[in-house]
Amino acid sequence: MMRAGLGVVGMAVLAWACTGGPESLPPPTIVDVDPATLPVNAKDEDLTVRFDARYSMAVDYSAEKVDARMGSGRVWVDEKEAAVTRFDPAGVAIVTVPRGLGAGAHAVRLRLDDGREAVAEGALTLRPSGQEVVDPPLPEDGGVLILTDAGPIYGDFDGGVDTTDGGEAVDAGPGPDDPMREGDITGFAFDAIEGTRMSRTSFDITVRAQGPRAGHFKGSVELIASRGTVTPTKIGPCDNGVCNATIVMEAPAGNVHLNALDSFGATGESNTFRLEPYK
Repeated sequence: MMRAGLGVVGMAVLAWACTGGPESLPPPTIVDVDPATLPVNAKDEDLTVRFDARYSMAVDYSAEKVDARMGSGRVWVDEKEAAVTRFDPAGVAIVTVPRGLGAGAHAVRLRLDDGREAVAEGALTLRPSGQEVVDPPLPEDGGVLILTDAGPIYGDFDGGVDTTDGGEAVDAGPGPDDPMREGDITGFAFDAIEGTRMSRTSFDITVRAQGPRAGHFKGSVELIASRGTVTPTKIGPCDNGVCNATIVMEAPAGNVHLNALDSFGATGESNTFRLEPYK
């Protein structure tokens, strides 16, 4: 007895369903194109297209066999077909970028041999000849996050005594050069990140310490992106509670935000802003 089913191959997992041929299957999905940026008319450059796809299957219960009806596929960049050098139906196609494409963003289209298609708009960007992608210089490393950045210092601490009024001695509190204690910094605030930012393109941020000793903060702060990556992952040392840095983010198009964190858990979150692919 033979029954039809579905196989999730892009995720290397088999999932079963009582359904028929390709017309009942969902279209494939392109999940990544690597590299995303190349020079115009680069010779024999390989492009790796990773995708998820489901395939029809036949199950022979009497013989205890599963026949996965998988095949091959083709790839286009805009309207130019790319030569396929390797096609793995489990989710990887390696192709040669076709000649004659101009500078700018180009769509990548995948077609399985059963006719189902997926399109990733603007997945490949070709830059003009001679225009190289240059990573911006990273700020000087602020050093390892240590307890003195914004956390407790164990042991007694005397901030000094003020007796200038001739009366009872009063503790004047810690000065700007004294170690920070837990609670001296209660959080961090980002200056607004305005407009749309470009992935893999540097921009400046400012993070400000908050709390009773915000103006004394000279430590470093970790940065965490809500999606993708941010470089550098740590900024500092800060100057009197103000942390200025030049950063680069890389993530798929969409809304993102940044989080700041010191070594003792004081945090802060930026506003949400739009990130677009590198062009």
